[in-house]
Amino acid sequence: MPFLVAGMVVLGLLCLVNLVLMLAVIRRLREHTEQLAAIRAGSPAQALLAPGTSLPAFEAESVDGEPIDSRVTSPEIVALLSTECSVCLDQLPDLVGFITDRRVGRPAAVAVIMGDDSAQAERLIEELRPIASVVRQPWGGPIEKAFEARAFPAFYLASEGVVRAASIAVMELDRPVHA
Repeated sequence: MPFLVAGMVVLGLLCLVNLVLMLAVIRRLREHTEQLAAIRAGSPAQALLAPGTSLPAFEAESVDGEPIDSRVTSPEIVALLSTECSVCLDQLPDLVGFITDRRVGRPAAVAVIMGDDSAQAERLIEELRPIASVVRQPWGGPIEKAFEARAFPAFYLASEGVVRAASIAVMELDRPVHA
């Protein structure tokens, strides 16, 4: 009989510990849900450069070895893509079509691919290389810092060194901007 009582006490304590841990997990999930909702509710203007601001100056070398200096040839389209972003791959056909439709090529179209060396990076490079100057940089590279990139993908439409439109969806770049 004493073993039965001891077993029930241990089982009760285990259930109590489980309950406390589950409450902690639920609280943490609520915090994460609130953070995700705040991010989703935020406009791209909070994560991207605002239209009307100057396009950041940057220098880089493309994967083909060509120098890129944004002060010399002001890019019209800049795409910041991540190798760890599935949305970047989803947006790739739209980006290729957007650049092709605008009849913009190198060096006016610049695609910056950030992240580790992976199959996804190679796919992005091969798809964009024929129509854009492709730059490969690690995380925290100079272009990422210049654009203060906090969201990926990030697409910019510019003219004369000024951001005209910015979005996380390439097809939204053609939408009219309301002042």
